[in-house]
Amino acid sequence: MYYSKSILYQTKKSFDIIDITDDIKKFITEFWCKNWLCNIFTRHTTAVLKINEAEDGFRNDLKERCNKNIPIDEIYKHNDLEHRDPKTMCESKEECLNGHSHIRAMLMGNSSEIIPVQKGELSFGIWQRVLLFELDHSREREIIFSYIWD
Repeated sequence: MYYSKSILYQTKKSFDIIDITDDIKKFITEFWCKNWLCNIFTRHTTAVLKINEAEDGFRNDLKERCNKNIPIDEIYKHNDLEHRDPKTMCESKEECLNGHSHIRAMLMGNSSEIIPVQKGELSFGIWQRVLLFELDHSREREIIFSYIWD
């Protein structure tokens, strides 16, 4: 069987990191099934979901590394609006100038995470959390929580 629901998150800044683990824990308590798979999915190409620890030093190190290796002010072909595919154009010019965000998302990884649930609990290690990374400008992000069980 399958069930899903969407939760909206408002990011506050470029390179915002939101810990959504407690919302996932709340979601899994809504159901009687004790052993299943929980899937978390972002519907966006400039935001990613990752399992890691929610520690400030890690967050700052990652942001600094991204700014060094994939700087915002670099020249990106994605930002050349004269040659860009019109089907991928944004509502505003400023919103389209996000080549760095797309590259960061591809290198960082996932648009989804699958988490085993055993005995009604997330099967996490002691420091693991699910983090939503905003890699573009602040905006509303939709995350789909779903579960699959037999």
